[in-house]
Amino acid sequence: MVDIVIVAGETSGDQLAANLVQRVRALRPDINFHGIAGPSMRAAGVSTWIDSETLAVRGYAEVISALPRILRAKRELIAKTLAMKPALFIGVDAPDFNLRVERELKSQGVRTMHYVCPSFWAWRPERAARFKDSADHVLCLFPFEPKLLAEHAVAATFVGHPLASAPLRTADRGRLRRKLEHGGEAPTAPLIAVLPGSRVSEIDLHSDLFIDVMARLAERFPKCHFVVPLVTRDTRDQFEVALWRRAEAIVPRVRLLFGHADFALRSADVALVASGTATLEAAMLGCPQVVSYRVTGLTAAIVMRKLNSKFVSLPNIIAGDWCVPELLQDAATPEALTSALSSLIEQSRLREQMQTAYATMGEALRAPTNGGHDALAMAVLSQLRN
Repeated sequence: MVDIVIVAGETSGDQLAANLVQRVRALRPDINFHGIAGPSMRAAGVSTWIDSETLAVRGYAEVISALPRILRAKRELIAKTLAMKPALFIGVDAPDFNLRVERELKSQGVRTMHYVCPSFWAWRPERAARFKDSADHVLCLFPFEPKLLAEHAVAATFVGHPLASAPLRTADRGRLRRKLEHGGEAPTAPLIAVLPGSRVSEIDLHSDLFIDVMARLAERFPKCHFVVPLVTRDTRDQFEVALWRRAEAIVPRVRLLFGHADFALRSADVALVASGTATLEAAMLGCPQVVSYRVTGLTAAIVMRKLNSKFVSLPNIIAGDWCVPELLQDAATPEALTSALSSLIEQSRLREQMQTAYATMGEALRAPTNGGHDALAMAVLSQLRN
């Protein structure tokens, strides 16, 4: 048997890692995976040393209080990895944690791979010079990244973005929507997806704001209803409490889901999305969206000094233009968000323009053909042979 250690630190990384594990094991069922895992990775058969929720922290200020547990996880992970002597270590996203772990393991002879190139081209560009000290190979989700990494002597392969091949991407919107209908609303009543984030810290910062927007939209569009996918019991409970506290009147018009963000986004007419991977998921599923995000004041000040892009959301970064509205920090007011979403609901031209841009992105992000083989799995297995 061959052992690979794999680490993911948040919901999107957990899903990416699970997809990698399944595809590699389809070609090499003799490979065992171990490491820091979330629910999707565990379902894919990863032996869990530490739960990925340990690393699920967003923002500089928020990391400070979580630092002791993160450092404990790092020490335990490195000790177990060195004792196992795996054929390969794969850090999935979470660059502030994984690159440090990879650097230490690589210095001690462990072969390392990093999946998801850190977005140094958008912010903190100085990081790229250090990547080669951490990763023997980088797996990239965006086609322009390998060339940029080559300028820093970092070996890399574009393996495509899994969201470009999302199973529901071509699903019939009307059929999915009918499964979410409340009490037989008219088919033309707006269905609005609301994605406030995947972490408890994000729900803390977004729930009241997003619920205020929902209440305002309900007044403006009396027949509209909402679908809110939440990834964990904790985030669902937290959002539900805020919903009853702030907008009890609209509760009958809100459908809360455990996960299934893809279902919600493919079904909805428009979406309010907390910035992150979910913005690209909305784009790949053809859902017109407004992007918002809030962090603490300290985190915002630090990020703004290091930002190397005028865009924050992935659709805008990929398009290199204002494809979707971004309302962040102080600009993220209930009035502004309600206005932006109302415009999308009322103006089909705006929705169509956004969906046209989405289609172009989807083609660019598809996995390259590799002699009919799975590009992602083959890139991983190539490192085992070297």
